[in-house]
Amino acid sequence: MERKIPSKQKVIQAIKKVLSTRIKVESQEELARLAEAILRKENRGYVLTPTRAKRIALEIPEVEVKAKTKKSHSLVKIDKCPICGSPITPIKVKNLLGKNIIIGYKCTKCGYQSDLESFVPMKYEFIYKPKVMK
Repeated sequence: MERKIPSKQKVIQAIKKVLSTRIKVESQEELARLAEAILRKENRGYVLTPTRAKRIALEIPEVEVKAKTKKSHSLVKIDKCPICGSPITPIKVKNLLGKNIIIGYKCTKCGYQSDLESFVPMKYEFIYKPKVMK
C-alpha cells in the first residue's frame, strides 16, 4: 500500500475530532496515533508523524499545547522555542547594581517560558478548549 500525506486541513479536522472526544491527550505520539486512525478511515494509506501532529495542533486556536520539561543542569542558551520552533527572547531583570541579567526565556509565538535550567521538553499535553458562543 502506498503511503500518503494528508492535507493540513484534514489533519486539523482529525485533531479536533480526537480532542473533542478526549478533552486531553497526554503525548504527541498518542495524538498522532489517534488522529491517524481517523484519517485512515478515509484513506488507508494516510500517515501522520508525531512532530507534524504537534506543529499543526499549535496552529489550532482551540488547542492548548503544554510542555512538561525536565531540569537541565548545564546553562545552555537557546535560540528557538523547543515547542514550536519560533524565536526565543530572554527574560531580563535588573540586579541590585542596575545591570540587566537573564533569568529565563520566553517564546515570541506560543508563550512557552522557562528559567535558565528547565527548558528541555519531555512530554506534550494537548487540551481542547472550544470557543463558547455568546
